[in-house]
Amino acid sequence: MYLSEILSSFICGKPDFDPQVRYLAKRSIVDTMGAMLAGSCTDVVKQLLPVYNAPGCCTLVGLKGTVSANNAAFLNGISGHELELDDTSSSNLGHPTVAVLPSVLAAGEERAASGEEVLKAFILATEVECKIGRICAAELHRRGWHASSITGVLGAAAGAGYLYGQDRDTMRNTLGIAASMASGVRENFGTSTKSVHIGKTAGDGVLAAQMASHGITSSPSALEGHEGYLREYAGFDGVTFGDDFARTLGAPYDLCSPGFAIKLYPSCSSTHRAIDALTELIRENELKPADIAKIEIGLSQSALRELVTPYPRDGEEAKFSIGFQIALYLNGLDNMPVNYREDVIRQPEIARIIQLTSMYNEPKYDNLPTDMGVGPAFGRITTVDGRVLTRERVYPDGHLTHPIPDQGIHDKYMKSALPVLGQEKAEELYRRLMALEEERDIRALLALCR
Repeated sequence: MYLSEILSSFICGKPDFDPQVRYLAKRSIVDTMGAMLAGSCTDVVKQLLPVYNAPGCCTLVGLKGTVSANNAAFLNGISGHELELDDTSSSNLGHPTVAVLPSVLAAGEERAASGEEVLKAFILATEVECKIGRICAAELHRRGWHASSITGVLGAAAGAGYLYGQDRDTMRNTLGIAASMASGVRENFGTSTKSVHIGKTAGDGVLAAQMASHGITSSPSALEGHEGYLREYAGFDGVTFGDDFARTLGAPYDLCSPGFAIKLYPSCSSTHRAIDALTELIRENELKPADIAKIEIGLSQSALRELVTPYPRDGEEAKFSIGFQIALYLNGLDNMPVNYREDVIRQPEIARIIQLTSMYNEPKYDNLPTDMGVGPAFGRITTVDGRVLTRERVYPDGHLTHPIPDQGIHDKYMKSALPVLGQEKAEELYRRLMALEEERDIRALLALCR
């Protein structure tokens, strides 16, 4: 069987969804809905809203009015990713929830789907993108692609197609169409185009499913063929898939193992292990800004390829700077989007710590198993009195090995949702999202978001 046929058979084959995968899915949905609400106020969304405003019935999260399904998915994808608050996956070396949730919500709203169907579609969408990611994400990353968007468009299309009620043949066409829509180069990291990658991923997922539902066809070998997705994006030629791959789907779901990491900081996930290691050292040793002589961080080549702006000039670039985030911590400023500003970056006490921070490649962190993602971080602080303090972090806080409790998810969500929705609506939305399968019609739930 072709890979698209294996995937479509799984998606349309009524797989089981156990309580654990449902629970973890709802946590990720809540977390990313908070990110969408916070991101709806950003400049990039305001700049693109006049362009992506085709009439329709689908909600723009955090904004007034409705637009077409693919426009809603596009803008909500940007909102969810612009502040770098959305979760991450080691399997696709990227952002699994935000790449597919906007597509699922838009298709679900267009079809007046139940919360149960939306939850299932989301789980299936993340499973498709992450299992594809386990095949090719490392090579996508090495070649300079934004792996979140290259793998995410397949998941977004699968989730939308499921909600459109597609049979196996139509779903296969959906996946093949989506393969031709994958895009996103990492050279644009550090700019607002990075979040546009995710918006395009979600919007194209809806479009691919709509096209297939209206009779557009694609090659059954679009994914692994000689001139297909895996060869052209990742250089894989002559690969075949069969029962061994099919048995990995949903067994276990990627949401459960290796799981998704909930972010604590509004920055590139490749900074998070280092931030956790260094802030632990600072806290344990009661260090002040004046105590720091230099900070060095050992990282994998994969992580270094993402951290393109260690000495940032603006808030977009600051998301990729470990030095900036450590400077915030040392100076008692919250590591939250409100402080990712040029005037903060230019403060002398912030700028000094940024300049004292450097990164280097730690070869033992390269070529590790997929479940390790971009690999550990090794932090070393040298103090002005000559002490050398070190700490290694294998996984970041928020990973399933260092989980955030439900109350922590709630508190993070409320910080984002409260300024947009107010206390009453924000709390109601949280409660209903955590009981998503009880919603009879997703439209009523999404009405709370605008």
